[in-house]
Amino acid sequence: MDQGTRAQDEWLALRCQSDEPGAYEALVSRFEGPLLYYATKLTGSRDRALDVVQDAWFRAFRGIKKLRAPGSIRPWLYRIVHGLAVDEIRGREARTRSEVPEPEWGELADGRAFRPENALAIHAALDRLESAHREVLTLFFLEEFTVTEIAEVTGCPEGTVKSRLHYAKKYMRELIDARPSDPTDNEGNRGRKS
Repeated sequence: MDQGTRAQDEWLALRCQSDEPGAYEALVSRFEGPLLYYATKLTGSRDRALDVVQDAWFRAFRGIKKLRAPGSIRPWLYRIVHGLAVDEIRGREARTRSEVPEPEWGELADGRAFRPENALAIHAALDRLESAHREVLTLFFLEEFTVTEIAEVTGCPEGTVKSRLHYAKKYMRELIDARPSDPTDNEGNRGRKS
């Protein structure tokens, strides 16, 4: 994340901590979309994600004055959403799986890059990854979190985050390479009678 973005986040957090009029609305406006996307990838459901994000805002508004490092508001908000989403998943499914999200483009394990024109295939492949791999890819590529910040959000050691990123990139490449051809492409249907 660049210094300008970090400075804007910090300024917004300080405004909220000072109860400046309109500051909370600005905070929601800035983070609502990305947090909802993240929660949707974690929970697998937009409806459940909406509930998680609503609860997260409630907790954030109650706790923002206690935030000691206003410049870390972004990972702090994601950590709140992560915790609530994991609780929701555990309660709903009562199984050991408790992490989830999704990436965009960036360098893959083999050095090739995700390209914007592959966005649909990437998003579809993300949904097929294990939740822990989706989560680290989403935070790393979409939110541009550092490995240290991802470790903070997920509660995992940095080495685990690096390992998950490595394998997630590898699995994404395999899924994208193995995807079926476009069904609207009639090339493969030539010569077949209906």
